[in-house]
Amino acid sequence: MFPRNGLTANLLSPITQSDILGILQREQDRAMALLSSSPLLASLFVSYAHQAAALEPATVAPSPKSEERKGLQDTIATLQEEIKRLKSDNLEMEEGLEAAEASLEAFRSQVSSLKEINMSQENDIKSLRADLTETKEKYGRLMVDSNAEKTTLRNLVSDLEVCLDSYLIMIGRGY
Repeated sequence: MFPRNGLTANLLSPITQSDILGILQREQDRAMALLSSSPLLASLFVSYAHQAAALEPATVAPSPKSEERKGLQDTIATLQEEIKRLKSDNLEMEEGLEAAEASLEAFRSQVSSLKEINMSQENDIKSLRADLTETKEKYGRLMVDSNAEKTTLRNLVSDLEVCLDSYLIMIGRGY
């Protein structure tokens, strides 16, 4: 990973070099602890190390036409196509989201309008109920007054009939 020449080491101060060596030693100790705690992990690491060692001379300076480079270029091209497709999909989703937000805003506006209409109608209903109650009370009073007037008129008619009968009797006797 790091060049093994003394040029890089000369650029770093002795304190920085010792800090880096300390960090590397701690990481190496952790790696060894992990490898010793898992035989399967240790086996996989040894297998990887052998493969890496076998490939190391070939990977130091790959030729431009090597299979690995071509594979990586193909992967990069595939990933770039996938990125373009994802960007296109993302743009479509953003447009859909904007349309959905506009629809939601229109829906909220309609709901608000309907709430206002509903509130107005509820106020009209309350007013009509109050008018109905008042009208029922007036009707009840009129019925009571009407019944009392009917009773009075019936009594008057009865009295008039009695007077008429008396008058007819008096006429019939020649008075």
